[in-house]
Amino acid sequence: MIKAIFFDIDGTLISKQKPLVQENVIQGLQQLRNQGIQLFIASGRHMLELEELKINQQFEFDGYLLLNGGYCLVHDQVIYDQKIDAQDVQEIVKVVKEKHYPCLFIENNRMYINHVNQRVKDAQASISTMIPPICQDININNIYQIDPYVDEKEIQEIIQNTKYIKVTRWHDYAYDIVPQKGGKAAAIQALQHYLGFQKEEMMAFGDGHNDIEMLDIVGYPIVMGNGSEEVKKHGRYICQSVNEDGILDGLKHFQLL
Repeated sequence: MIKAIFFDIDGTLISKQKPLVQENVIQGLQQLRNQGIQLFIASGRHMLELEELKINQQFEFDGYLLLNGGYCLVHDQVIYDQKIDAQDVQEIVKVVKEKHYPCLFIENNRMYINHVNQRVKDAQASISTMIPPICQDININNIYQIDPYVDEKEIQEIIQNTKYIKVTRWHDYAYDIVPQKGGKAAAIQALQHYLGFQKEEMMAFGDGHNDIEMLDIVGYPIVMGNGSEEVKKHGRYICQSVNEDGILDGLKHFQLL
């Protein structure tokens, strides 16, 4: 019996073509809630971005596993909190400043970018999100996620002297750097401990590289039809694409709707 379902946002709940959660999907989510199933966001995004996208105005989820699992709330209570090691942040900042790479820095209550170029504009436009304010005052002791807008060679240069981080890519020229002990899987494990779910009682929907560890830790991993072939290898079922309201397809396949 499914007791909890985790939803990625970009490419799963919304897309560039459908920047709002569709009404029939919201109705489906409400039907799940009426069955007693708890519903969670699991995303690389910040709560400020959810507010900008109006997602938590459209539907109030039971919890939010944000910043790729680094900052997790259940009914407004923080249950998991994982910052990037301050020394690692310092090493990243050193390279970023020397090379003048554009980089987004994310704290628990704010997000800011050191400078903006075309890569930043293109990446942010792809997820229908405004560019955060520019700031050079980086609080190295309170960084949960760092997003450099760089290529494959440049990201390796940025992380070469770090010890406790891991990296996922969300755009051709954009990466998420998170704590080694962070990630969506770690957040779900914390939630399991907090609420007492078992693996076979959990389902997840995702499409991107940063969803793989989440898909691997639940009993019912569902990959969106628009997901990459690499991600699809981790799905128990491949549903229709986000633009075809694939979430409803996946829920119907497992007879939850």
